[in-house]
This record gives sequence, structure tokens and C-alpha cells, in this order.
Amino acid sequence: MSHTKYEAIGDVAVVTLTNPPANLFTAGVLDGLSTGVKRAREEGKRAMVIQADGALFSGGADVSLFHGTSAVEAREIFEEGMAVIGAIEDAPFPVIAAVHGLCLAAGLEIALASDLIIAAEGTEFGQVEALIGATTFLGGAYRLAERCGSARALEITFSGQQYPAGTFERWNVINRIVPGDQLREEALGWAQKLAKGPTRAHAATKRIVQYSLMYGPRQADRYLLDAATPVFDTRDMQHAVGLMLSQGSRKFLQNHGDVVFEGK
Repeated sequence: MSHTKYEAIGDVAVVTLTNPPANLFTAGVLDGLSTGVKRAREEGKRAMVIQADGALFSGGADVSLFHGTSAVEAREIFEEGMAVIGAIEDAPFPVIAAVHGLCLAAGLEIALASDLIIAAEGTEFGQVEALIGATTFLGGAYRLAERCGSARALEITFSGQQYPAGTFERWNVINRIVPGDQLREEALGWAQKLAKGPTRAHAATKRIVQYSLMYGPRQADRYLLDAATPVFDTRDMQHAVGLMLSQGSRKFLQNHGDVVFEGK
């Protein structure tokens, strides 16, 4: 049982966690997320939203999976989880996590793997693994460090505390906070706007940023030549450049909302 639901809304894929009451992460949830990303790629979707039903986004992993589990067995479990993290990060389209209620542990790690995070007012966040004597098993500590720096990341993971959305926005962990009753609408609207954009360029941007985080800006400068220059062969870039030349830059910028990008 996947414990997720997949929707196709135009060019946007929406994957919803459906494992009440706490949307705890199980093999079924991980399989559902993996299948959702794969299906979105196969269907040529141009953006994705990851959200959850119920009162909260996720309370983390089902800790019953950990009881009596050996290190060897745990490695197998978390290898599957890391494959899902990689699938989300490597998706060739923008991924938005729309979170509410509580976003803890594995739930936060899935959100951190997404490109953008939008949160409902009142959402609480935490990497709470230290409370059970554990570390972050799906990369939460260092993905936090990418967003808010190592000092804040260590504070968050060492303490196991829960933090309000406003704090995480101020620390640059999340992007936006919206009223709770507008979360789905705002997330979907953001995704639809991105899906209408130059998604081939967005995919290149994702790869370049990820490469720079791994190897540093000087190495990324060289990688850029391979990753970015192929956008010159896209219909989207050449069409937009042609419009700018024919209309003039002032008119082009005024009418930019009328430019049609096809993701090709």
C-alpha cells in the first residue's frame, strides 16, 4: 500500500501523503513518493507539489521500524529512503513542498530535498531524532546547513526542539508562509507559474546549484559549460531572445507574462 495519492493538474503533478493520523514515513510512503516522481517524469510534468492530508504534514518516521533493528538492517531501510531523496532532488522540474501542522524528522528531510518550501501559518518544524538518541538518517543535518549554515543546523539537530515557521523563514530554511486555508491554492499556483516557465533552464539551474554545493563555485564554473550551454539549443530560449530583439527590451519586459515557454 503506497500511502500516497497522485494527481495530474495540467503540467503539475501533486503527490499527497495519505497515512493518517500523523503521515508517518513507512516503506509504503517512500514507495509512493518514488512512484510519484517517476510518473511525473514519464508524463512530462513541469512542476510538482508534495503535500499531505490531515492535521499535519508528517510526524517523521514510524519508530516501530527502529525497535530491535540492527545497523545492517537499518542501512537497507535508509538506502531506500536516500533513493527517494535523490529522486526528488534530481527531478528535472521544480518541486515545492507544501507543509502544515507539524513537519518533523523524515518529513522535514523530504521538504528539504524539495527545491522550495511553502508553509502554512502555525507550522512547527524540527529534526527531533536526537530525542531518541539518533542522528538525521536522510540527510537533514547537512541539507539544513546548505540553507541556514552549519551553526544553525547543529543547533536544530542537537536540540531536537520544534521551531515555528517564522523562525525557519528568518533562517532561510523555508521560502514562504501563507494562511493555512490558502496553502494548497498558493502552492499549486506557484507550481503552475513555474510550470509555464523555461523548465529546461530551471532543470539546468538545479543541476548547477547542486554541483556547486558539492564541489564549490570554482569547480561549478567549469561544470557550467556542460550544464548550461545546452539551453541555447532550446526552443524556449531562442524564441524569447527573438521576441526581445523584435520588441525591444522595454516592451519585452512589460509584456513578459505573455511569453509562452513550452519546456522544449
